[in-house]
Amino acid sequence: MTTHPLALSVADAYLGLVDAAVPGFVEALYLVGSAAMGDFRPPLSDVDFVVVSPGRPGAGDTAALAKVHAGLALDREIPALDGIYLTWDDLQAGPLAIPDGPCVKQGRFLSSGCHNRHPLTWSVLGASAVTVRGPLCAGTGLWRGPAYLERWALGRIDERRSSLLETDPGSDEEQPATEVIERTVLGMCRLHYIFSTRVVPSKSDAGLYGLITFQREWHRIIDEALRIRREPKVASLYTTPAERRRDALAFARHVADDAYALGFGRCG
Repeated sequence: MTTHPLALSVADAYLGLVDAAVPGFVEALYLVGSAAMGDFRPPLSDVDFVVVSPGRPGAGDTAALAKVHAGLALDREIPALDGIYLTWDDLQAGPLAIPDGPCVKQGRFLSSGCHNRHPLTWSVLGASAVTVRGPLCAGTGLWRGPAYLERWALGRIDERRSSLLETDPGSDEEQPATEVIERTVLGMCRLHYIFSTRVVPSKSDAGLYGLITFQREWHRIIDEALRIRREPKVASLYTTPAERRRDALAFARHVADDAYALGFGRCG
């Protein structure tokens, strides 16, 4: 699978800066997310990454890393970096053992946080990570936990289900941007796919799964989300943003209820 050249160029720019600022700190750099799955779509996609270092950054290293990421974030022509910093022990221990640590969210470096420290990241590392620097993940003793991935997906679905129940689909509040529609619809398809199969798909593949899995009445909003992701310059399938918002919320609720019922059936 070919990695998008823009994602690779951002990774190279990052390595050039970080190697100068904190020599020897980045021993491995892996691309995950859409860049690793052949579904990188500028400007929607961030460059998702995992860095592995010999140890946790000290105060001086933390300041230097924050400066590196702040500098990259100033360049509006490139996608934002989004990811986590781990040690080799962290990589093997898995997300349940290291719930917090250095991370980058939408281009901003945080010295500690839970962002992306979940089974999905480890699953993508094991299945499709692009190695920019360091050994292949298969030889690192990488933690694997498909059962935890399933539980994580159901937990995320349940969280979204609870929030969606509090959202009025007929509200006159400001309509969400197109990327919010794309994330909501394809994100729910993706979580349902993960819960059903214990496999992490790309967002585009998740949308195709949604077209196969869910009734025809939902195909219009799924096709709209896929259009936003893959052909943003093509005209919308909806006449008004309000109608699109109502369908997106209704679909997300349906997917959540379906997955919740499937989970209840497994427990039963």
